[in-house]
Amino acid sequence: MAVVQLSMSADQYACSVCLEVMKEPVTIPCGHSYCMGCINDFWDQSDKEGVYNCPQCRKAFNVRPELNRNTVLTDLLEKVKDVRVDVSLSESYAGPDDVCCDVCPVKKLKAVKTCMTCLVSYCDIHLQPHRESGAYKRHKLEEPTENLEEKLCAKHQKVLEIFCRTDGTCVCLLCVATEHKSHDTVTPEEERAGRESQLEETQTELENQIEEKEEKLEEIKETIERIQSSAETEVQEYEETFKSVLEYIEKLRSEVIDVIREYERREVRKAEELIEQLEKEIKELKWRDAELDELSQTNDHIHFLKKFPSFCHPPTEGDAPELTVDKDFLPEALRMNLSDLKMSLEETRDWEFVKTSEEGVEDSSFILQNVRFRNRLLQYSCPLTLDPNTAQTCLQLLDENRKVTCDETETPYPDHPERFDYYGQVLCREALSGTRCYWEVEWTGDEFDIGVTYKGIERKGEGDECRLGCNDKSWSLYINDSSFSVWHNNICTDISTPSSHRIGVYLDYAAGSLSFYSVSDIVTLLYRFNTSFTEPLYPAFWVGENCSLTICTLSSSDQ
Repeated sequence: MAVVQLSMSADQYACSVCLEVMKEPVTIPCGHSYCMGCINDFWDQSDKEGVYNCPQCRKAFNVRPELNRNTVLTDLLEKVKDVRVDVSLSESYAGPDDVCCDVCPVKKLKAVKTCMTCLVSYCDIHLQPHRESGAYKRHKLEEPTENLEEKLCAKHQKVLEIFCRTDGTCVCLLCVATEHKSHDTVTPEEERAGRESQLEETQTELENQIEEKEEKLEEIKETIERIQSSAETEVQEYEETFKSVLEYIEKLRSEVIDVIREYERREVRKAEELIEQLEKEIKELKWRDAELDELSQTNDHIHFLKKFPSFCHPPTEGDAPELTVDKDFLPEALRMNLSDLKMSLEETRDWEFVKTSEEGVEDSSFILQNVRFRNRLLQYSCPLTLDPNTAQTCLQLLDENRKVTCDETETPYPDHPERFDYYGQVLCREALSGTRCYWEVEWTGDEFDIGVTYKGIERKGEGDECRLGCNDKSWSLYINDSSFSVWHNNICTDISTPSSHRIGVYLDYAAGSLSFYSVSDIVTLLYRFNTSFTEPLYPAFWVGENCSLTICTLSSSDQ
């Protein structure tokens, strides 16, 4: 006799209340079976209402049915204990992303269908009545659906089955028969078919935008990489530059000290040789003096007369060594070079990054400014006034002789031998020598000369010997329509550095240095003359027609 192979699954013999394989199975009048404990607990909770329903088919019983053990089912479960039964329902339990069965009372199984007639989602167990009972055959079953409320008409609580094109919304059949009666209505399927192409266009546009933004994203990432690479290159470049400069400065420091010490040793050695010579001569003179003293004390007249001729003629002054002692033992050219080097190093120390921000812009930027150099120059500021006795007659002096303008009207100045009679020039009263001086001037117009001169510059006539910068007695910065050049001894040097309408002039007379600066937010060196001044210098100016120039009032506290 053939052996019957029994195949059983847990959900075939599971209690629809506890969702486990039934224990002490009982069958109620409608034919459904449950664990005796589960159905009793279920009806105990419903006892207050006086109606007892089947948890599956919802059939109502006015009187609580009597429960008897289903002996057939009990025996069947006993007989198949040795048969492998898959009693694991864990895979059927609803997860976070699953639609839950609305009927399962405690442990929710995954819904397999949603009844749009009942508006309930069922698991496979609780769906059995819809599959078995003819009354449920007409119900509309769909794939499990969440948020059934979204598919219900808010007004009539009916399923949304029609799309109103007039109002652009989904409505139920009652809505179509009432307020949407005369509207253009279609089924959702028809409306979706009409909008599929629009959806495809929108999706295509979105995909294009995504592609464009992804390309832009890649471009930005590549830009970041280039920025980082460029920044690293810049950092390495400046690291190498600063390292090289620091090494050079250290080397130069050592060389400067060695050169100064060498000059020191040379001059000290000369002085020591002179000291040695002088000490020797002093010793000789003292010996001669002692001999003379001894000779003067002798009573031997014959001895005195014989020795006297050798002592009667003392050494002449010409035999004594000449020594010039000067604290400035360095040669003048070297002293000027070292002065320039010192100033350059001090200027380097004055550079600083300054944060700037524009109105309405949150991000700040930085500029590199020589923030302290001007303050250092201001400590040498000196008050200057224009000398009316030197002003050419087309010039007018204003603001207590600190401003000069040039126009066609001649000023009736009295004759004076120091007055310029052709060029529109004027000198200051103050003679500068032996010290450091700094002054600033502001100019408006097109053409100027700003400089210094010896007092001996010619005043009469129109030759080069009278014009600032065109002779060996004067040095000047020439401004012509915002282009700049410097002049000395009629030699011109063009300047390409941008300038401003305020010019600073720094004179280090002892070092033979005359510097011109552009003064704005930063102080920029335009040009520096290095020479050796032999006479006092006078600040001097030449002013073009319809132009004006003002000597600024300065103090060391100016910023």
